[in-house]
Amino acid sequence: MKTEETIVIDPVGMNIVNRIAPGTKSMGTLECSGGLLVQGHFEGTIVVTDGPLVLMQGGVIAGDFECKQDAYLFGTIAAKPGGEQSQMTVGGAAFMAETLEAKADFTVGAFKTYEGAQVDGRIRTVRKERA
Repeated sequence: MKTEETIVIDPVGMNIVNRIAPGTKSMGTLECSGGLLVQGHFEGTIVVTDGPLVLMQGGVIAGDFECKQDAYLFGTIAAKPGGEQSQMTVGGAAFMAETLEAKADFTVGAFKTYEGAQVDGRIRTVRKERA
């Protein structure tokens, strides 16, 4: 018997205090202290500290992204304008859900893919520095 694994996103418990809402289209550089929930479109650079990056289904990002903790990826990571791969660096684990479509290169502490996730790019794991 196969059991299905679920990912629960709890904004309060996960310290997700920043949001790009559905219908929002934004460009530039975004630095967040606390987690970030992306439901709209963002192109540029994102740096997330003190919380996870959550890319919801329907959300689209393109550019260079750094998340010091975990990333939960349900949406689309598009190529940068000009066709170059987006770059995603995750200090913790990257959870790649079955709905993820990514044209990106990943550098992660660990990763978990779910059947159906589509990644067109490299996935590289790196060990965390011990304190």
